[in-house]
Amino acid sequence: MLRTIAYKSKVKSGLSILSTEMVFKETLSNNFKHNITGVLVKNKDIFFQIIEGDSNLINQLFKKITNDSRHNNIIQLVNGSISSRSFSNFKAGYTVIEDSESIYELHDYLLKLNSLQAENSTLFLEIVEELLEAVQ
Repeated sequence: MLRTIAYKSKVKSGLSILSTEMVFKETLSNNFKHNITGVLVKNKDIFFQIIEGDSNLINQLFKKITNDSRHNNIIQLVNGSISSRSFSNFKAGYTVIEDSESIYELHDYLLKLNSLQAENSTLFLEIVEELLEAVQ
């Protein structure tokens, strides 16, 4: 059974650029190993992440995320079973987004998902549009 979880959190005050890079590298490596797809966005002091994959693995990963001291104020936006992945075709299956141009690419991707009436695409689109407003 597949599950998706989406959350946003506040980056811990004083987190260095090197520590942020470590978050991104760990995310890419671990999620690739466990066939977890999704996207991780960092915009100023906000992390937004969508993860999808095997239900047990996703639940374990989210528990690990909630105990990670590199961010706080974690707000779970979506947590539910899904019938298919939304992000398996987004670039390499898991993408870390650090710049506004890539956020626009994600926005375009979500617009396409929304037109196909993919699960949770409307909510994901709203969240990314919020992030885009913060960039401008």
